This record gives sequence, C-alpha cells and structure tokens, in this order.
Amino acid sequence: MTRPQVVIVTGVSVYLLGTAFVCGMAVERIRFDQRRTAVLNRYNDTIREWHEFRMLTERQAMRYPSDGTGEQTGP
Repeated sequence: MTRPQVVIVTGVSVYLLGTAFVCGMAVERIRFDQRRTAVLNRYNDTIREWHEFRMLTERQAMRYPSDGTGEQTGP
C-alpha cells in the first residue's frame, strides 16, 4: 500500500469509528430518556392521586367540622 492509500484508509477508519461512537451515544441517550419518562409519569400519577386525596379530605373537613357534634353544618 502506498502512503496516500494508508492515509485515506486511516482517515476513513477514524471517521467510521467516530460515527459509530456518536450513534451509540445517541441510542443510549434515547433509551435513558424513555426510562426516565416512565419513572416521571409514575411519579406524577402518584403526586396527582395524593393531591386528590388531600383535596377530598379538606372538602370533607369543611362539610363536617370536628366540633364534637358530628353533625353537618351549612346547607
């Protein structure tokens, strides 16, 4: 092989190696984002349920204040 051929083959090899490395990083990033999205969605659902529960208990507390009578106040 002549010197220009060695340079060309080396350059193409480095280019392909770099491209493969960048593609691998992109694929790994996409996979990580998918896992993170699933975890965050589950977390958001849990937080939403907790807020709904708290709002329900606050509404019940306003309807039935704990004055000891156990009777409903208001309309």
